[in-house]
Amino acid sequence: MSKGLKLFFLHILLSISIPSFAQQTVTDSLLQIAQSGSEAEKQKAYQRLAQISRNNNSTIAIQYINLAIEKSKLLNDEKALALAIQTLASIQYRMGNFSVARDNFTDALLLFTNQQNTKATADVNAVLGSIYFALGNLPLASDHYLKAVRFYEELNDNAGLVNMFSSLGSIYARQNNFSKSIEYNLKAINLYEESSDKMSALVGYDNLGNIFLKQKDAQKASMYFLKSLGLYKEFQNNSGIASTLFQLGNVEQQIGNHEKAIDFYKKSLAMSEQMKTQPIVISNLNALGTSYIELRLYDKAIQAFQRAMNVSKAINSKIELEEAYEGLANVYKFTKEREKETTFSTLSKELKDSLYNDSSLKKLTDQLLIYDSEKKQQQIELLNKEQQLKDVELLRQRQINNLFTISSSILFILFIILILFTLQNRRIAKNLRKQQVELLEKNESIMEQKEKLNQLNTVKDRFFSIISHDLRNNLTTMKLYFDLVSNKDYIQQNTNEITKQIAGSVENTIDLLENLLVWASAQIKGLPIFIQKINIHSIAEENINLLSTSSHQKNILIVNNVLEDAIAFADIDMINLVFRNLLSNAIKFTSENGMIEIRESRGNKFCTVEIKDNGIGISPENLERLFNQHEHPTTKGTANEKGTGLGLMLCKDFIERNGGKIWVESKKNKGTTFYFTLNLNRM
Repeated sequence: MSKGLKLFFLHILLSISIPSFAQQTVTDSLLQIAQSGSEAEKQKAYQRLAQISRNNNSTIAIQYINLAIEKSKLLNDEKALALAIQTLASIQYRMGNFSVARDNFTDALLLFTNQQNTKATADVNAVLGSIYFALGNLPLASDHYLKAVRFYEELNDNAGLVNMFSSLGSIYARQNNFSKSIEYNLKAINLYEESSDKMSALVGYDNLGNIFLKQKDAQKASMYFLKSLGLYKEFQNNSGIASTLFQLGNVEQQIGNHEKAIDFYKKSLAMSEQMKTQPIVISNLNALGTSYIELRLYDKAIQAFQRAMNVSKAINSKIELEEAYEGLANVYKFTKEREKETTFSTLSKELKDSLYNDSSLKKLTDQLLIYDSEKKQQQIELLNKEQQLKDVELLRQRQINNLFTISSSILFILFIILILFTLQNRRIAKNLRKQQVELLEKNESIMEQKEKLNQLNTVKDRFFSIISHDLRNNLTTMKLYFDLVSNKDYIQQNTNEITKQIAGSVENTIDLLENLLVWASAQIKGLPIFIQKINIHSIAEENINLLSTSSHQKNILIVNNVLEDAIAFADIDMINLVFRNLLSNAIKFTSENGMIEIRESRGNKFCTVEIKDNGIGISPENLERLFNQHEHPTTKGTANEKGTGLGLMLCKDFIERNGGKIWVESKKNKGTTFYFTLNLNRM
């Protein structure tokens, strides 16, 4: 990287204004104020317009700031005048008019000093240091940097200190004193890490990128320069974007990607020429010349270095001029033009000697030694003050200790009394807690017993309801039949219909008793569950055969479409009961000559069994209440068969115990399909 350009990049930060995404709206508003506002408002508007414009259009910015200076003088406002002159100087500085910028900054510094504006005084000293560095006067550059450091330390301004420590590190690097350069750059990094604001981040990213570039760690250098580029784009600061593109070019140049480096340099050069930021223009030209040499494009290298030389002379930038001389000497060395090589090598050496002669280096060293001495003296004074404070603190501590001893004795007595009361209270509280726990345990026991009694009462009520209603009706029907046939006056005629009713009543009674016993047992003491591998086809076939009498009476066809190797895991007794109840219901609610179909389908974890009939279906209102344990809607079958709803409740209970689900789909007069799922793997 150019030895002088780094400092120029850092001081660009001093002139960052508002983000450009809001500039157009602000500019329009300011122009309106500049036309119709008071003289004071016009001055502020011109000042602000110059600050907004300087990052992208230096010529317009100068016009605005000159108007602001005129208004400041007219108003006799020294604060506004100082700020306006500082802004004018910064615009001239970025354009490369170093001598004019130096004179204006000096005028602004005098005004800020008279106003005791410490922050502005520090900032102006920092920029003056950068100007003197570019002009090749390292002692004066160092003097202004150190003045800025003292002010920034007074203000606890870490962002300013980061800038100055980095600048001092660059001076040491120029002297090839790399240990000192690293020391100051490390100071800058440590301060940067303590700050989180974006302005400090910009300085930190630039510094870190340059340090890693010097260490030839291109990957890390590129990472920090890209972060810096992102922030400049966020601020839409074209000067900063141009400078960072130049630094990214240096990274590519260092690792030998000269075509890519040239691309970065050309982009930066185009932006800097448009903004007339001559220092960046020179540095890009010198860098382009170096890359052209590596690519053996010697004519282009000569053109680049000659342009850099001419612009450096125009703005009196001696450091950049020395680099241009050195670059031309290198080109002519490769082209074997010995006379020209000697000429430019001599010019480079003479200029370098004038910049870094013994007298200049001695002044620089003396200034830095004075600063280090001041810092050590401040540390000594600080230590003395700390010792005095320690002595005062020691005396105060002794008095406190005496008071503490007396207070401790009183507190100890009070503490003993407090302990005695506390122990007594704890004993009382412990007894109360024990009694409370016992009461809670008794209460929980009573509540458990109450819950069990409620469950037993529910079972009892349902049990007697079924016995008193459904079972009694069936038995009454059978009694009437037997009374009829046993009457001596009874004349037997066609008894098929009565016999069929009695057979259905007996079958319903048997089903009811079986379901009733299973349900009551499950409710009172629970039923054990034994999971095993079951064959769904076999279970379906067994239950079809078991209910064949009922199905043949109504000439109903039951089709078992379950595959013979359909396997699941469940309690076989419970699943038998589910099949028996669902098939029995299907027979009840299917008309004569109807059809019932059993099917099975498989998923990843479950299989689904379907029992589908083409019977009378279930009404929507009964469909919603079908599996409710508190409501058991019943409907007479196609042959006036009766049910209790108890079987479906058992089916739901048993399927859920086996880890499955049961549901139903039905349309009135079109049939009903019951679905239930079973696990394909052991639970």
